[in-house]
Amino acid sequence: MYTVAIVLFDAFTDIDFFLMRDIFGRLPQHWNVRVLGTKSEHTSTLGLSVTTDGELSEASEADVVLITSGYKGVPAALNDDAFMKALSLNPNHQLIGSICAGSFILYRLGLLGGRQLTTHPDAKPALEAMGAEVQDQPLVIDGNIATAGGCLSALYLTGWVAERLFDTNVRREMHRQLLPAGQAATYEALIEETIQSAKVTPLPT
Repeated sequence: MYTVAIVLFDAFTDIDFFLMRDIFGRLPQHWNVRVLGTKSEHTSTLGLSVTTDGELSEASEADVVLITSGYKGVPAALNDDAFMKALSLNPNHQLIGSICAGSFILYRLGLLGGRQLTTHPDAKPALEAMGAEVQDQPLVIDGNIATAGGCLSALYLTGWVAERLFDTNVRREMHRQLLPAGQAATYEALIEETIQSAKVTPLPT
């Protein structure tokens, strides 16, 4: 069974975490989801507390690592030496993703240098000021790293994980109960097209 680690910190954006956690929770037979942080409990922007399942350093052992977001939480995490030093990730052996401003953390870790990426439009100028090549896309996939921009792009990020670990059928089953009545075909086509078009073509060596 695969391990999917979701990284939390204080002042995280509620929907970014809870939507991803809910989506993966619909197929517990395929993966074990672990919420990791620097404390036993982290509090969201709206004041909801989430108990963590383990230390942040355990992310290095997970098959998949997803970084949540937070317009207040991310800047604080970037300035927290203990947080940044505890994250040791390897895209050669792990699938790594971020939602919205979570891409700042991956960029600061040195995982996005020379790669295309995305983030929430409101965060784009600050990330570009750091030197990042930010795309106006809901999802950018570069090898084993995927960045997603916008809370609802969690559909695409989780879908990418399911397809990489299993296949399209598992991804469809994971998303099936989430899609609005009468629009399943519309959303399915959008999810499929978004994941396919998000893949960056490697530059020739």
